[in-house]
Amino acid sequence: MQVHIDNYINWLKQKISYKQINDWFEITTPFLNRFNDYIQIYVKKDNGSLFLTDNGDTINNLELSGVDFSTEKRKKELDVILNGFGIHRKEVELSTRANQGNFPSKKHSLIQAILSVDDLFVLAQPKVLSFFLEDVKTFLNSNEVRFSSNIILEGKSTFQHKFDILIPSSAKEKERIIKVVNSPRKQNIITHLFSFEDTQIARDNEGIIVMNDLETPISAEISDALVNYNIFEFSWSKREEYKYKLTA
Repeated sequence: MQVHIDNYINWLKQKISYKQINDWFEITTPFLNRFNDYIQIYVKKDNGSLFLTDNGDTINNLELSGVDFSTEKRKKELDVILNGFGIHRKEVELSTRANQGNFPSKKHSLIQAILSVDDLFVLAQPKVLSFFLEDVKTFLNSNEVRFSSNIILEGKSTFQHKFDILIPSSAKEKERIIKVVNSPRKQNIITHLFSFEDTQIARDNEGIIVMNDLETPISAEISDALVNYNIFEFSWSKREEYKYKLTA
């Protein structure tokens, strides 16, 4: 498993680029947002620390697509995501602070937060009536599954990873850690794979990704990646067939 972590870190090193703009460094990551644009973050020295920000791009882009953040329900869901990663929100800007020692971890958390917000709030279409994560939780409750939400776990690399759901171990199954993905895309799945692998090495648990395939089928490339990383592909369209993975 260590080879996968090393490969992931090497891939990041090769794909991340940066340039200096006055006092700022613009970092271009290999991760794509819902517009298939590379996610960029900005860093500068500020009062003895490093200030990292998305410059407001994440929320601005979603609002331009028609996502309404004015409701209390969506504000609460947004803040729950950001708090889980230790990310601060000031109006539309997402940011965090770091020092030289924890900069990689803080940068990783900001990128994960951006991806999570971008994924969860793909709700501009009127036909989408509720958050996918809420649908998953309702499904678990209806099947009397004990679980915890918004769990932070530390992996072997000492990076902290947020999982949407944790189902404790039982007599039949290991502890299960779950990511809920509303719009699975290849580049965004990659960061989830690292989170699972890093945490599984530290805790010996099972990883599950619940993916919403009602609108867009899951690609063979994503399915193959999940098999290679020994992560269970829980397709939402087959939730009745697969619910044994959650209820045992």
